[in-house]
Amino acid sequence: MLLQHLKTLSNYSEVITGSKNEIKLVREIRKMLEDNSDEIRQIPIRVLNWEQKELIFECESKTIDAISLPYSLSTEVEADVADNFKECNGRNLMKIRIQNLYEINKLYIEAVENDCLGIIFSLNNEKRKFVIKYGDLLSHRPSYPPPIPAFYIKENDFPYIKGRCRISLKTDINPFATGYIIEAIRNSKNENKIIHITAHHDHWFKGERDNLLAVALLREFRSNVYETHLISFTAEESGSLNFSTFSWSHGSREFLKNYKNTDDILLNINMDNISEESLILKAVPGLLELSNKYFKNVVGSPEIYSDGYSYIKVGIPSITIESLGNIHYHGEYDVIENDKSNAFLNASTILDIINRIINENIEYKTREMKEELKKDLVELPAELKSYLVNIEDLLDKNYMEAYREIVKLYGGILELNQPYSTVELFHKIKGLNIARKNDVCIEDLGCIKRLRNDEIFYRFYSYYINELKESITTEYINKIYFILKKFF
Repeated sequence: MLLQHLKTLSNYSEVITGSKNEIKLVREIRKMLEDNSDEIRQIPIRVLNWEQKELIFECESKTIDAISLPYSLSTEVEADVADNFKECNGRNLMKIRIQNLYEINKLYIEAVENDCLGIIFSLNNEKRKFVIKYGDLLSHRPSYPPPIPAFYIKENDFPYIKGRCRISLKTDINPFATGYIIEAIRNSKNENKIIHITAHHDHWFKGERDNLLAVALLREFRSNVYETHLISFTAEESGSLNFSTFSWSHGSREFLKNYKNTDDILLNINMDNISEESLILKAVPGLLELSNKYFKNVVGSPEIYSDGYSYIKVGIPSITIESLGNIHYHGEYDVIENDKSNAFLNASTILDIINRIINENIEYKTREMKEELKKDLVELPAELKSYLVNIEDLLDKNYMEAYREIVKLYGGILELNQPYSTVELFHKIKGLNIARKNDVCIEDLGCIKRLRNDEIFYRFYSYYINELKESITTEYINKIYFILKKFF
């Protein structure tokens, strides 16, 4: 039955947020959920919709089977191809092999800064998609539209990207498109506390592992203890407004921004990217004992690249369950052939774990967060530490409200010599500590780069970091003071 539901959903092929295909898919998800639900809501939100309409890509008169990467703008380019950024000089295209899709962010920015006319990526013999972005990474603010186009080609075609290439690209961008969230509600005896179980339905190519298998699982969850909301989000892969470089999870952020009372949500359990590879469960401290009760591979650190992070940012403890990898991530072969696949075994494990969790009396273990704070004290300024002593006391006494306020203080850090962002408490201070040695982007603070390596520059650069750190420390002290004021 699960395989049948999955194939019904993937029958709509690629579903980009705000597209006509999304309307068809949402109708199917609604039908799948409404039979076993007490109430169902279809919530429209504004999204940015991007779609490739036409692409002609030729090198030395040979036609190349290429795709453009979102959000490339329409363009006409005829230029030679370089394999070194320094050779671009406003005249050439750039081509490069990558080891990981997450390298695209920094390489795209490097191409723009070196005045390339466009950049062509290749990873292997599977077409892939990844949102390009330009500006300070991890920013929720409006950013620049992509200044140059980006393309992806299969590895077999990479040797043919040489000499003179002609590219004619037509794309369509609608910054006022509408995406849809489906929320199915199942009542229970304890309607004062609510659990949200979430997945996202927008996807690249067929998207069965990422993330239609998780969407197909939603109908299988029911709690006898808590009111359960089964939610399929739009705009997880793309759709953030104004070309924001925090390009993912727009749908869940908007949903929670407009939610009447987030205090009623006890817990979020988010499912994403269920493949054949081993499962991992990522939870905030406070949920570790609960998670370890049902699963072995538990990490006490949030996942930034998924909708569960949106819940954490508004103070709702979250667990994300996903596979450690997916060889077809964002790729054209993201199709599960049959229900003997290990992806279905993983789906069965997830179903069992979540149904067990939502049918027991859930309590936060706030002392887990106290222990997390203790580990962080080494990196924090003395004046902030003195306030946190009182927070630790509240966590010792199991004050739930104080715990949830601390959960809001998680944020993202991206070291520019690393492919992935990490999530940390007091991320702005920790990011500034990193900035003394490495270039870094800090969520909602900006990217900080050491532009010179000489001693004189470093001395004044250190002054700059210190001043920033002092300002950010004051910001955190004010937040902690606000929490403490409620209890003392």
